[in-house]
Amino acid sequence: MVFPSETLFMMLFILAAPTRKQRELELIDAQTRLTTMALRGAATWLASGISIEEAQITLARDIGTIAANATDNQKLKFAHQRESLQRLIDVFVQEAVAFLGEGFDVAEFLNRPNPSVDHRDDEAEGSDDEDPYSPPLDAAFRPEVAMIPLPSYFGAARCKTLGIASLVQQEVVLRDGQANDALHAIRVGLADKAVIFRKTVRSANTQSGTTRAWNQVNVVSKAVALNAKKYAVCRTQLSKLGATELLTKFLPLQKGDLKASSAVADPSARGQRNSTLPWFWSLDVQGDSSDSDWMTECMLPLITFCRLPLTNIHL
Repeated sequence: MVFPSETLFMMLFILAAPTRKQRELELIDAQTRLTTMALRGAATWLASGISIEEAQITLARDIGTIAANATDNQKLKFAHQRESLQRLIDVFVQEAVAFLGEGFDVAEFLNRPNPSVDHRDDEAEGSDDEDPYSPPLDAAFRPEVAMIPLPSYFGAARCKTLGIASLVQQEVVLRDGQANDALHAIRVGLADKAVIFRKTVRSANTQSGTTRAWNQVNVVSKAVALNAKKYAVCRTQLSKLGATELLTKFLPLQKGDLKASSAVADPSARGQRNSTLPWFWSLDVQGDSSDSDWMTECMLPLITFCRLPLTNIHL
Protein backbone atom coordinates (compact mmCIF):
# COMPACT_ATOMS: atom_id res chain seq x y z
CA MET A 1 0.00 0.00 0.00
CA VAL A 2 1.34 3.43 -0.96
CA PHE A 3 0.60 6.47 1.20
CA PRO A 4 0.97 10.15 0.28
CA SER A 5 3.95 11.74 2.02
CA GLU A 6 1.68 13.84 4.25
CA THR A 7 -0.12 10.69 5.43
CA LEU A 8 3.18 9.00 6.23
CA PHE A 9 4.16 11.99 8.33
CA MET A 10 0.84 11.82 10.15
CA MET A 11 1.33 8.12 10.93
CA LEU A 12 4.85 8.67 12.23
CA PHE A 13 3.70 11.53 14.41
CA ILE A 14 0.93 9.43 15.93
CA LEU A 15 3.52 6.80 16.93
CA ALA A 16 5.22 9.37 19.17
CA ALA A 17 2.38 9.34 21.70
CA PRO A 18 3.13 7.38 24.89
CA THR A 19 0.26 4.99 25.62
CA ARG A 20 -1.32 4.24 28.98
CA LYS A 21 0.44 0.88 29.11
CA GLN A 22 3.78 2.58 28.50
CA ARG A 23 3.03 5.08 31.26
CA GLU A 24 2.12 2.23 33.60
CA LEU A 25 5.38 0.44 32.81
CA GLU A 26 7.32 3.63 33.56
CA LEU A 27 5.59 3.96 36.93
CA ILE A 28 6.19 0.31 37.81
CA ASP A 29 9.85 0.68 36.88
CA ALA A 30 10.12 3.73 39.13
CA GLN A 31 8.38 1.94 41.99
CA THR A 32 10.75 -1.04 41.87
CA ARG A 33 13.59 1.34 42.73
CA LEU A 34 11.88 2.74 45.82
CA THR A 35 12.92 1.61 49.30
CA THR A 36 9.40 1.96 50.71
CA MET A 37 6.78 -0.69 50.06
CA ALA A 38 3.89 1.78 50.40
CA LEU A 39 3.64 2.67 46.71
CA ARG A 40 4.43 -0.69 45.17
CA GLY A 41 1.47 -2.01 43.27
CA ALA A 42 -0.24 1.40 43.19
CA ALA A 43 0.30 1.92 39.46
CA THR A 44 -1.26 -1.44 38.63
CA TRP A 45 -4.20 -0.75 40.93
CA LEU A 46 -4.79 2.71 39.45
CA ALA A 47 -4.54 1.36 35.90
CA SER A 48 -7.11 -1.33 36.69
CA GLY A 49 -9.45 1.39 37.97
CA ILE A 50 -9.14 3.35 34.73
CA SER A 51 -9.83 0.14 32.78
CA ILE A 52 -12.97 -0.40 34.87
CA GLU A 53 -14.05 3.18 34.19
CA GLU A 54 -13.64 2.62 30.43
CA ALA A 55 -15.63 -0.62 30.69
CA GLN A 56 -18.38 1.35 32.44
CA ILE A 57 -18.43 3.92 29.64
CA THR A 58 -18.62 1.21 26.98
CA LEU A 59 -21.41 -0.74 28.70
CA ALA A 60 -23.45 2.39 29.47
CA ARG A 61 -23.25 3.45 25.84
CA ASP A 62 -24.10 -0.04 24.54
CA ILE A 63 -27.18 -0.24 26.75
CA GLY A 64 -28.18 3.30 25.83
CA THR A 65 -28.23 2.54 22.10
CA ILE A 66 -30.61 -0.41 22.41
CA ALA A 67 -34.26 0.42 21.78
CA ALA A 68 -37.00 -0.21 24.35
CA ASN A 69 -38.00 -3.41 22.55
CA ALA A 70 -34.61 -5.08 23.21
CA THR A 71 -34.73 -8.86 22.87
CA ASP A 72 -34.35 -11.21 25.80
CA ASN A 73 -30.97 -12.29 24.44
CA GLN A 74 -29.75 -8.70 24.43
CA LYS A 75 -31.03 -8.08 27.95
CA LEU A 76 -29.40 -11.32 29.16
CA LYS A 77 -26.11 -10.31 27.55
CA PHE A 78 -26.16 -6.97 29.38
CA ALA A 79 -27.07 -8.71 32.65
CA HIS A 80 -24.02 -10.96 32.33
CA GLN A 81 -21.79 -7.99 31.47
CA ARG A 82 -23.07 -6.11 34.51
CA GLU A 83 -22.28 -9.06 36.77
CA SER A 84 -18.75 -9.32 35.35
CA LEU A 85 -18.24 -5.58 35.76
CA GLN A 86 -19.46 -5.68 39.36
CA ARG A 87 -16.97 -8.43 40.18
CA LEU A 88 -14.14 -6.22 38.88
CA ILE A 89 -15.42 -3.29 40.95
CA ASP A 90 -15.62 -5.46 44.09
CA VAL A 91 -11.98 -6.52 43.73
CA PHE A 92 -10.88 -2.95 43.05
CA VAL A 93 -12.68 -1.66 46.14
CA GLN A 94 -11.19 -4.40 48.33
CA GLU A 95 -7.70 -3.43 47.21
CA ALA A 96 -8.41 0.29 47.67
CA VAL A 97 -8.02 0.15 51.45
CA ALA A 98 -4.33 -0.74 51.11
CA PHE A 99 -3.65 2.44 49.11
CA LEU A 100 -6.22 4.92 50.41
CA GLY A 101 -5.88 4.20 54.12
CA GLU A 102 -8.40 4.31 56.93
CA GLY A 103 -9.92 7.58 55.73
CA PHE A 104 -11.53 5.80 52.82
CA ASP A 105 -15.27 5.16 53.21
CA VAL A 106 -16.61 2.46 50.87
CA ALA A 107 -20.22 3.56 51.25
CA GLU A 108 -19.29 7.10 50.19
CA PHE A 109 -18.63 5.84 46.67
CA LEU A 110 -20.72 2.77 46.02
CA ASN A 111 -23.97 4.50 47.00
CA ARG A 112 -23.45 7.40 44.60
CA PRO A 113 -24.02 7.36 40.81
CA ASN A 114 -21.24 8.66 38.60
CA PRO A 115 -22.55 11.24 36.11
CA SER A 116 -19.23 11.30 34.25
CA VAL A 117 -19.73 7.88 32.64
CA ASP A 118 -23.50 8.06 32.12
CA HIS A 119 -24.33 8.08 28.41
CA ARG A 120 -27.47 10.18 28.92
CA ASP A 121 -25.39 13.35 29.01
CA ASP A 122 -24.21 12.69 25.46
CA GLU A 123 -25.70 13.71 22.14
CA ALA A 124 -25.78 10.01 21.18
CA GLU A 125 -23.73 10.50 18.04
CA GLY A 126 -23.97 7.48 15.78
CA SER A 127 -27.29 6.37 17.24
CA ASP A 128 -30.70 6.79 15.63
CA ASP A 129 -32.65 5.39 18.58
CA GLU A 130 -35.30 7.81 19.79
CA ASP A 131 -36.16 5.77 22.90
CA PRO A 132 -33.01 4.22 24.35
CA TYR A 133 -33.27 1.19 26.62
CA SER A 134 -32.09 2.65 29.92
CA PRO A 135 -33.62 1.33 33.19
CA PRO A 136 -33.82 3.96 35.97
CA LEU A 137 -31.02 3.80 38.53
CA ASP A 138 -33.36 3.10 41.45
CA ALA A 139 -35.00 0.16 39.67
CA ALA A 140 -32.03 -1.67 38.18
CA PHE A 141 -28.63 -3.05 39.03
CA ARG A 142 -26.34 -0.63 37.17
CA PRO A 143 -22.63 -0.99 38.01
CA GLU A 144 -21.86 0.86 34.77
CA VAL A 145 -22.69 4.15 36.51
CA ALA A 146 -21.28 3.32 39.95
CA MET A 147 -18.56 5.62 41.26
CA ILE A 148 -15.23 3.89 41.90
CA PRO A 149 -12.59 5.12 44.41
CA LEU A 150 -9.96 6.51 42.09
CA PRO A 151 -8.10 9.57 43.45
CA SER A 152 -9.67 11.73 40.75
CA TYR A 153 -13.12 11.09 42.20
CA PHE A 154 -11.91 12.35 45.58
CA GLY A 155 -10.36 15.48 44.08
CA ALA A 156 -6.84 16.81 44.56
CA ALA A 157 -7.61 18.69 47.80
CA ARG A 158 -9.24 15.70 49.50
CA CYS A 159 -6.36 13.44 48.40
CA LYS A 160 -3.89 15.82 50.00
CA THR A 161 -5.85 15.65 53.25
CA LEU A 162 -5.82 11.86 53.08
CA GLY A 163 -2.07 11.87 52.50
CA ILE A 164 -2.26 10.22 49.07
CA ALA A 165 -0.83 13.02 46.92
CA SER A 166 1.56 10.52 45.34
CA LEU A 167 -1.43 8.59 43.97
CA VAL A 168 -2.69 11.81 42.38
CA GLN A 169 0.60 12.22 40.53
CA GLN A 170 0.53 8.64 39.33
CA GLU A 171 -3.05 8.87 38.10
CA VAL A 172 -2.16 12.03 36.19
CA VAL A 173 0.62 10.11 34.44
CA LEU A 174 -1.76 7.29 33.53
CA ARG A 175 -4.44 9.73 32.38
CA ASP A 176 -1.89 11.33 30.07
CA GLY A 177 -1.43 7.96 28.38
CA GLN A 178 -5.18 7.36 28.35
CA ALA A 179 -5.80 10.65 26.54
CA ASN A 180 -3.16 9.75 23.97
CA ASP A 181 -4.81 6.35 23.44
CA ALA A 182 -8.24 7.91 22.95
CA LEU A 183 -6.99 10.52 20.49
CA HIS A 184 -5.08 7.86 18.57
CA ALA A 185 -8.23 5.72 18.29
CA ILE A 186 -10.21 8.78 17.16
CA ARG A 187 -7.65 9.62 14.47
CA VAL A 188 -7.61 6.03 13.20
CA GLY A 189 -11.41 5.96 13.17
CA LEU A 190 -11.71 9.23 11.28
CA ALA A 191 -9.13 8.07 8.76
CA ASP A 192 -11.04 4.80 8.28
CA LYS A 193 -14.27 6.73 7.86
CA ALA A 194 -12.75 9.04 5.27
CA VAL A 195 -11.41 6.09 3.29
CA ILE A 196 -14.78 4.30 3.43
CA PHE A 197 -16.48 7.42 2.07
CA ARG A 198 -13.92 7.77 -0.68
CA LYS A 199 -13.53 4.13 -1.68
CA THR A 200 -16.84 2.48 -0.81
CA VAL A 201 -19.73 4.91 -0.39
CA ARG A 202 -19.01 6.92 -3.52
CA SER A 203 -18.42 3.85 -5.64
CA ALA A 204 -21.55 1.97 -4.52
CA ASN A 205 -23.92 1.66 -7.48
CA THR A 206 -26.62 -0.61 -6.04
CA GLN A 207 -29.03 -0.29 -3.13
CA SER A 208 -27.47 -3.23 -1.29
CA GLY A 209 -23.98 -1.87 -1.90
CA THR A 210 -24.96 1.53 -0.56
CA THR A 211 -26.56 -0.03 2.52
CA ARG A 212 -23.42 -2.07 3.28
CA ALA A 213 -21.23 0.99 2.82
CA TRP A 214 -23.29 3.11 5.21
CA ASN A 215 -23.35 0.27 7.73
CA GLN A 216 -19.55 0.41 7.72
CA VAL A 217 -19.68 4.16 8.23
CA ASN A 218 -22.08 3.79 11.18
CA VAL A 219 -19.88 1.16 12.86
CA VAL A 220 -16.84 3.45 12.63
CA SER A 221 -18.88 6.48 13.75
CA LYS A 222 -19.98 4.68 16.90
CA ALA A 223 -16.39 3.67 17.68
CA VAL A 224 -15.25 7.28 17.25
CA ALA A 225 -18.08 8.53 19.49
CA LEU A 226 -17.16 5.97 22.17
CA ASN A 227 -13.51 7.05 22.20
CA ALA A 228 -14.57 10.69 22.25
CA LYS A 229 -16.60 9.92 25.39
CA LYS A 230 -13.58 8.20 27.00
CA TYR A 231 -11.46 11.24 26.15
CA ALA A 232 -14.05 13.63 27.62
CA VAL A 233 -14.18 11.64 30.89
CA CYS A 234 -10.37 11.59 30.97
CA ARG A 235 -10.27 15.40 30.69
CA THR A 236 -12.85 15.71 33.45
CA GLN A 237 -10.75 13.57 35.77
CA LEU A 238 -7.56 15.45 34.88
CA SER A 239 -9.33 18.64 35.89
CA LYS A 240 -10.30 17.13 39.25
CA LEU A 241 -6.66 16.11 39.75
CA GLY A 242 -5.51 19.68 39.14
CA ALA A 243 -3.50 18.78 36.02
CA THR A 244 -3.88 22.22 34.42
CA GLU A 245 -0.71 21.77 32.36
CA LEU A 246 -2.10 18.75 30.55
CA LEU A 247 -5.47 20.42 30.02
CA THR A 248 -3.76 23.11 27.96
CA LYS A 249 -2.48 20.33 25.69
CA PHE A 250 -5.55 18.09 25.63
CA LEU A 251 -8.22 20.52 24.47
CA PRO A 252 -11.97 19.82 24.50
CA LEU A 253 -13.34 18.03 21.45
CA GLN A 254 -16.00 19.83 19.44
CA LYS A 255 -18.67 18.01 17.46
CA GLY A 256 -17.16 19.27 14.22
CA ASP A 257 -13.80 17.73 15.13
CA LEU A 258 -15.27 14.25 14.75
CA LYS A 259 -16.32 14.64 11.15
CA ALA A 260 -14.36 12.71 8.54
CA SER A 261 -12.31 14.83 6.16
CA SER A 262 -11.11 13.87 2.70
CA ALA A 263 -7.88 15.67 3.59
CA VAL A 264 -7.09 12.71 5.85
CA ALA A 265 -7.67 10.01 3.24
CA ASP A 266 -5.79 11.89 0.53
CA PRO A 267 -4.13 15.17 1.55
CA SER A 268 -2.76 15.65 -1.98
CA ALA A 269 -6.18 15.48 -3.61
CA ARG A 270 -7.43 18.46 -5.55
CA GLY A 271 -9.00 21.14 -3.37
CA GLN A 272 -7.32 19.99 -0.13
CA ARG A 273 -4.43 22.47 -0.09
CA ASN A 274 -6.23 24.87 2.25
CA SER A 275 -8.11 22.24 4.28
CA THR A 276 -7.64 22.55 8.02
CA LEU A 277 -7.66 19.46 10.22
CA PRO A 278 -8.62 19.58 13.93
CA TRP A 279 -5.91 20.37 16.48
CA PHE A 280 -5.30 16.76 17.55
CA TRP A 281 -3.86 15.81 14.14
CA SER A 282 -0.76 17.89 14.87
CA LEU A 283 -0.58 17.52 18.64
CA ASP A 284 2.97 17.66 20.02
CA VAL A 285 2.31 14.74 22.35
CA GLN A 286 5.84 14.52 23.75
CA GLY A 287 7.10 18.08 23.50
CA ASP A 288 4.59 19.41 26.02
CA SER A 289 5.16 16.77 28.68
CA SER A 290 8.82 15.81 28.55
CA ASP A 291 9.90 18.57 30.98
CA SER A 292 6.79 18.74 33.16
CA ASP A 293 7.13 18.91 36.94
CA TRP A 294 4.79 16.01 37.71
CA MET A 295 6.81 13.67 35.50
CA THR A 296 10.01 14.66 37.29
CA GLU A 297 8.43 14.24 40.71
CA CYS A 298 7.32 10.73 39.82
CA MET A 299 10.87 9.87 38.66
CA LEU A 300 9.74 8.69 35.27
CA PRO A 301 12.34 7.95 32.57
CA LEU A 302 10.73 9.44 29.49
CA ILE A 303 11.43 7.60 26.27
CA THR A 304 11.44 9.69 23.11
CA PHE A 305 10.43 7.25 20.40
CA CYS A 306 9.85 9.73 17.66
CA ARG A 307 10.11 13.51 18.11
CA LEU A 308 9.15 15.22 14.89
CA PRO A 309 8.23 18.92 15.33
CA LEU A 310 6.06 20.19 12.53
CA THR A 311 8.37 23.10 11.79
CA ASN A 312 11.33 20.81 11.09
CA ILE A 313 9.63 18.35 8.76
CA HIS A 314 10.30 18.58 5.02
CA LEU A 315 8.53 15.90 3.00
